[in-house]
Amino acid sequence: MSYIQIIMGLNYRLLVLVFLLFANLSAQTSKAKIDSINAILVQNSAIKTDSLFTIFQQNLENAQTLNYPKGIGEAFQKIATLYGYEGDLDARLEYNFKALRIFEQHELRMEEAYLNAEIGYQMKRDDMTKAEAYMNRGMKLAEQEVYENVLDRIYNNYGVLKEMQGQLDSALYFYEKGLELVKKRDFTEGYPYSYSNLGGVYGQQGKYDLARNYFEKARQIREEIGDQKGIAENFTQIGEVYLAEGKNQEAISYFKKAVPVAHAQDYRFLEQYTYQQLSQAYKNLRQTDSALFYLERYGVFKDSINGLEVNKKIAELNLNYETEKKENQILEQRAQLAEKDLEVRRKNAFIYGSLALAFILGLLGYLIYSRQKLKNSQLQKEHELQVALAKIETQNRLQEQRLRISRDLHDNIGSQLTFIISSIDNLKYQLKDADSGILEKLSMISAFTSTTINELRDTIWAMNKEKISVEDLQTRISNFIERAQSSKDSVQFSFDFNTKQAPDFIFTSIEGVNIYRVIQEAVNNALKYAEAQNIQVTMQVWDADQFKVAVVDDGNGFDLKNHQQGNGLGNMKKRVQDIGATLQIETQPTQGTRVILQSK
Repeated sequence: MSYIQIIMGLNYRLLVLVFLLFANLSAQTSKAKIDSINAILVQNSAIKTDSLFTIFQQNLENAQTLNYPKGIGEAFQKIATLYGYEGDLDARLEYNFKALRIFEQHELRMEEAYLNAEIGYQMKRDDMTKAEAYMNRGMKLAEQEVYENVLDRIYNNYGVLKEMQGQLDSALYFYEKGLELVKKRDFTEGYPYSYSNLGGVYGQQGKYDLARNYFEKARQIREEIGDQKGIAENFTQIGEVYLAEGKNQEAISYFKKAVPVAHAQDYRFLEQYTYQQLSQAYKNLRQTDSALFYLERYGVFKDSINGLEVNKKIAELNLNYETEKKENQILEQRAQLAEKDLEVRRKNAFIYGSLALAFILGLLGYLIYSRQKLKNSQLQKEHELQVALAKIETQNRLQEQRLRISRDLHDNIGSQLTFIISSIDNLKYQLKDADSGILEKLSMISAFTSTTINELRDTIWAMNKEKISVEDLQTRISNFIERAQSSKDSVQFSFDFNTKQAPDFIFTSIEGVNIYRVIQEAVNNALKYAEAQNIQVTMQVWDADQFKVAVVDDGNGFDLKNHQQGNGLGNMKKRVQDIGATLQIETQPTQGTRVILQSK
C-alpha cells in the first residue's frame, strides 16, 4: 500500500499536516512519489480544495527541483482542474497550456493527446471552431498511437461538442464509442461519464425516462467509488430533466439534494448553478418569494466566489513571499559555509573562476531559453492566425453556398411555380364553360401555388441574411398582413410595431424566420377557424435581447384543455422552443384567442 493510500483515511486537517511534514522531512523527493501525488483523483478526494492547491503546488515545486517533465506537466493539469471546480476558467486554461507546452517539448505523446482534447473541451463555450481544432488534434494523435486509456474520455468530450451544436445523432455516436472502450477496459470510473453524457442527449430528445435512468446508473456507480462531486452533478442533471419536462416540484427535490453535497465538496461552480436552477423552478411555479430567495443566493454566492479568488491570490502571494524568505535564509547559510571553506582551503582563485564560469553558463542558458520562448510564442501566434483565416474562409464558403441555393430556389422552383399558375389560368380560360366544381378546384390549386411562392420568397429572404434587423422583420410582417387583408376584406387588421427603446435590435436569421412563421400561423388560424372580425398584431422590443409578440383575435376561441393539438400548434411550439423563447396561448370558447411569444 502506498503512503498516499495510508494517509487518505485520516482526518483532512491531520492529512494536510502529515503531508506537509513528510514533504519537509524528505531529503530527496522521488519521481514515484511525485507520480503518486499527481494520481490523486480530485473528484473523489475528501481533501478540501484549498488544501489540494497546497499539495499540488508543493508537488510541482518538487518535480521542478528534480527536472521531471512528466511530473511538472501533470501537476499543472491538477491545478488547472481545481481552478475549474472553483469557476476560474481563465486560470484553468492558463495552467493547462503550461502543461501542454511541457508535454510537447518532451514528446510525452499520450499526455499531449489527452490534454489537447481537454483544452478543446474547455474552449467549447467561447470558441467552438478553436475547440474542435484542439479536440481533433488530440483525437487524431490518440487514434494513431491507439491510446485506449485516453480515447474513451476524448470520445465522450467530443460528443459534448457535437451536442452543443445540436448534432445529437453525432453526439450519441461518440458517447457510445467512448462507452465501448470503457466496457472493453472495464474502467469503473469511466462508466458514470458515459452514462451521464447519454442521459443528457436523451433528455434533449424528450426521452425523459431514459435520460433519468442513465443519470441514476451513473449516480449509483459514483456512490460505490465515492465520487461526491459526480453525485452532486447527477442530482442536478436529474433535476434538469424534470425541469425540462415541466415537473417543477420533482426538479426542486433533486436540486436540493445536489446543493449540500456540492457545498460539502467545495464545488462552488455547481452550487452556484444549482441555486440558479432552483430559482427558475420556483419561478415556473409562480412562487415568487422562493424564486427571489434562490436568485439572491445565486448572486451572493457568485460574489463570494470572486472574493474567495481574491483571498486565494493574496494567500498565494504570501506563500511565495514566505518561500522566498526561507530560500534566502538557506542561501545565506550556504554563503557562510562557503566563506569558511574558502578561508580553510585558500583557493580564492579557483572559486572566482568557478563563479565566472557559472555566470557565463547561466547567461548562455538564459539566452537560449529566451530564444526558445520567443520561437514558441511566434509559432503560437502563427497557429492562431491560421485558425482564424480558416474560420473566415469557412464562413465565406458557407455564405456563397447559401446565396447559390437561394438563387437556385428563386430561378428554378420559383419560375416553375409561376409557370404552373400561368398554365392553370390558361386552362381555366379554355374550360370557362366547364363544371363549376372543376373551375373551383383549379382556382384552389392556383391559390395554393401562389401561397407556396410567397412562402418560398420568405425562405429565400431568411437564407440571404445572417442577421435580420427589426426594420426587415417589420416590413415582412406588414406585407403579410396586407396580403391577408386583401384575401378577406371583412376582417379588420391592425399592426403595432414598437422599437423606440431598442431601434438597433437585431435578430438572428433563425429567430427572425421563426417569429414570422408563428405570426403567420396564428393569423391563418384566426382566419380559417375562428371566424374573427378583428385581428391585432403587436410587437415590442427593448434592451438588447428582449422582445414580445402578440396576435389577438375576437373569434370563436376554443377549449384549450380538451382541444386535440394539430400540426399548427405543434409547429408553433417547436419554433418557439428552437429560439429559446416562451409561447402562451389564452383562449376560451366564444371569447377569442391570444397568442403571446416572448423572449425568456
